[in-house]
Amino acid sequence: MLLASQIRNLGRYRQILTVLIKYGFADFVRHTGLSAVVSRSLGALGHRGRVEADFIRQKKEVRLRLALEELGPTFIKLGQVLSTRRDLVPDDVAAEFAKLQSECPVVPFAKIRERLEQEFPGQVDEIFQSIEETPIAAASMAQAHRAVLADGNTVVLKILRPGIEETLLADMEILRFIATVVDDYFENMGFEPTEVAAEFARELSREIDLLQEGRSTENLKSAFADDPEIDFPEVFWKATTKRVLCIEEIKGQLLARADLSKLTSEVRQKIVENGSRAVFKMTLEMGFFHADPHPGNIFINPDDGSIVFIDCGMVGHVDLDTRMHIAELVYGVTKNDSDEVMNCALALADMDPDKIDIRRARGDVQQMVDQFLGVPMDRIDLGQLLDDFFQTLRRYGLQCPADVVLLIKAMSTIEGVGAKVDPKFDMVTFAHPYIAHLLKERYSSKAIFRRIKSTSNSYLQVFESLPQDISSIVRKIRRNEFKIDFDLGKMEELIETAEASTDNVAHSLLISAIVVASSILVHAAPDDRWSIQGTLGMLGFITAVVMGAGLLFKSWRHRRGSRAMLKKARKRRR
Repeated sequence: MLLASQIRNLGRYRQILTVLIKYGFADFVRHTGLSAVVSRSLGALGHRGRVEADFIRQKKEVRLRLALEELGPTFIKLGQVLSTRRDLVPDDVAAEFAKLQSECPVVPFAKIRERLEQEFPGQVDEIFQSIEETPIAAASMAQAHRAVLADGNTVVLKILRPGIEETLLADMEILRFIATVVDDYFENMGFEPTEVAAEFARELSREIDLLQEGRSTENLKSAFADDPEIDFPEVFWKATTKRVLCIEEIKGQLLARADLSKLTSEVRQKIVENGSRAVFKMTLEMGFFHADPHPGNIFINPDDGSIVFIDCGMVGHVDLDTRMHIAELVYGVTKNDSDEVMNCALALADMDPDKIDIRRARGDVQQMVDQFLGVPMDRIDLGQLLDDFFQTLRRYGLQCPADVVLLIKAMSTIEGVGAKVDPKFDMVTFAHPYIAHLLKERYSSKAIFRRIKSTSNSYLQVFESLPQDISSIVRKIRRNEFKIDFDLGKMEELIETAEASTDNVAHSLLISAIVVASSILVHAAPDDRWSIQGTLGMLGFITAVVMGAGLLFKSWRHRRGSRAMLKKARKRRR
């Protein structure tokens, strides 16, 4: 199956290697052995990679960003996703990837029309009065067109680019393969390439399912139905499919294009207050939130400061326990309790304490916590605190859950919006009531009673099943079926290694014996004519050469397997 996909995507492999070499990553291609997939690419382009002096002078992060841009939509999206995952990639790489732009060439309207006909067979003219041929936006995954429904509503159609799904599928197969190769060849990268590929695949599957974006938009709109100052677009489901999203056209100014100097200080303050209230309510109260509230996704009313969020393709979910752990983490910081903070971190990351150097990690956490000694809770920037905290723990292989990263991103993004729109707005003080509410809910008598009740129910279930479990054990003992398995700590691997070594020694002795016997036979054969002794001796030499080559190949393969096994063991220990 893997070989078939490699053959099917051979042209794309060649293109990817060409771009990597072009931007100065020829050594990486050689070292990982990726060139074996399309071997002629490296031979034809290796020289070109070495002479691209202009690229080589640039930083590695810049060259990598340029390579992603040239490779197209899938890789642009990969960079954009990784720019938010500072727990997976170094800070300088994340900062550079944040510059990636998703503006792409416009798809001709004839192809867009063809896509609509596929989604609404024979109904396009019934559903829409008109569709503007000139797009209002063209991104890496989709293209947006203004349209008018049959009932007169002006809407915006978000339409997946034709062929994008097939491109993404092929590119994801290639990315998984490359991630596997990189994971085998490099250690201590600070992140797991295969996990990054898996995370990206999940994110991408959400991005190209416009039905899911429609449901997210509708759910968030319902959540703020009673707030006249915060809104989300209406979704028109009769014109929405998995590949086409139809939402109302928002009237107002896009915050990214607004002239802030023409807004009054009261309106600017109201914009930031509404944006902050929406984000903190979504993240800390609802647990379901718009994960990318940047100025390009916010429309404003310049008269009263009300706002409308658009583009709900990237959303996050955090359950009540996660929100409670975040509150406990903040509480532990304010109390200078590194043990409490560390316990919250392990709970959030679902990490086994035995797999990390807990003493060193706690020491680093204590050093970070000391920075907030004496700082009241209402002066702690939650987004910055969480970001610094998980960056501290990243070196121990403790990865922040994806949705918590999105929560941090949402908070940091809206804080950046606030700093730009109204620098005087006190975001930290504004967030304090939401954190205090979580803490109050966590330590209230009602919450404690709920946890006691939940724990009691768990114990009760254990005691209820205990008689059956004991009876089952007794029956197995009576039938002589009761077994106890011991894990002898890699004993099987040790036995396998010993057996392989013994086989190698035996084969080496056999080859030596054949060489000695063949030498005797050749030496005893007459020099002036053909003889059986000479023929057998030459056959013996040939046999020894073949067996020796086989032994060398077997040893090489065993060493490679041992290195892979050792690497996996190190990962498990981390």
